Amino acid sequence: MKKGGKMLMAAAFLAAAGVSFWAGGALKVREYENVRAQRCRTILSFAVEKAESGELSEPDAAEALASNVYAASQICGDPDLSAQLHDLWNSLIFEGDSYAGREDELAARLKGIADMLP
Repeated sequence: MKKGGKMLMAAAFLAAAGVSFWAGGALKVREYENVRAQRCRTILSFAVEKAESGELSEPDAAEALASNVYAASQICGDPDLSAQLHDLWNSLIFEGDSYAGREDELAARLKGIADMLP
């Protein structure tokens, strides 16, 4: 019985150690995803500010907005939102002049995407 008790204690210790490593890893992944979503929200807020400023006719402002949208598409963890941001980035790059005068529509679209973030 003495040998069996030691084996049982060793097995319990190994199980507890395994569960603690698993739980720590799961918490680390969740924290990483939360930080990533927060960064995406921050970058999108910069893009919304640029869109609401109404200066998209200026090349520097349009480039900064496109850069923010691209950065958000790369850091966003949700594949659907990332695809939407990438499509928006493409339209800003290739059809950027079409958004001049429609800044409110662009800002609303960016806010809608930001609201979908977890």
